[in-house]
Amino acid sequence: LFQFFIFISVMIFFLWISSVRWYGALIGEFIVVFCGIISYMVLTINIDNIRDKYLERHGKLAAQRLWYYYESYTIPLLSSSLYLPLLLKTDYFLPALIDFPSHFMTLSLFPVYIALPLGVFIIIFGLLIRRPSGGFGADVETYLYLLYPEKGRLITEGIYRYVRHPRYLSRGLIVVGFGVIANNLLAICVGLIHFMGFCLLIKPEDNELVRRFDDVFIRYCSSVPALFPRFGTWKDFIKLVFLGSTPESSRKKGKNYAI
Repeated sequence: LFQFFIFISVMIFFLWISSVRWYGALIGEFIVVFCGIISYMVLTINIDNIRDKYLERHGKLAAQRLWYYYESYTIPLLSSSLYLPLLLKTDYFLPALIDFPSHFMTLSLFPVYIALPLGVFIIIFGLLIRRPSGGFGADVETYLYLLYPEKGRLITEGIYRYVRHPRYLSRGLIVVGFGVIANNLLAICVGLIHFMGFCLLIKPEDNELVRRFDDVFIRYCSSVPALFPRFGTWKDFIKLVFLGSTPESSRKKGKNYAI
């Protein structure tokens, strides 16, 4: 109920600020994404001090308490900002809720028969990126890997052979796909703001992984890009996303790449 209330409140805020001026959606998206991302950044940067305090104070309930204080409110914030592009002049998939017909930022970019299938394809591609690594489990979503770093392991196979942060690439494609479905430049820009907010987490998370895995992760960073595969690996990356395997991985029978 707490999260649902936040989600509805933020969506009402988006409807209001987006209908005042054409750039209101950009301002609203920036504010909400920043409020959601800052919690993750603070936690990741200061995890050494936070870990000791929560484990000492809450014991086995440390992960639960950490989730309450750092993520329970960020999920509805970032979920609402994820769906904002769909509110911006979608006149076929949803009613046109927010529209400034005289401004070029809200004019349709493509015919409906191009925008809708293209947007759906981008969203499906983003969702499929999660599949080769088995999705993202409770250890990631509840910060168990931060509270108990000694039990973590560095995964460099599967999709992590091509990108270090497939989770953020996946989210970026999904939100941009929503913008393409909305079929205007404003919605796509809003989606890019959402994506860039998550990109801000890459550096703090990489630094935390360097502290845990030292030179092993440094060498991994030097050979694997953060978000987008290297040019020569795109073919295998796409094959892995859609088929769940590549010629190399299929030869390694019995190898489990899931998180």
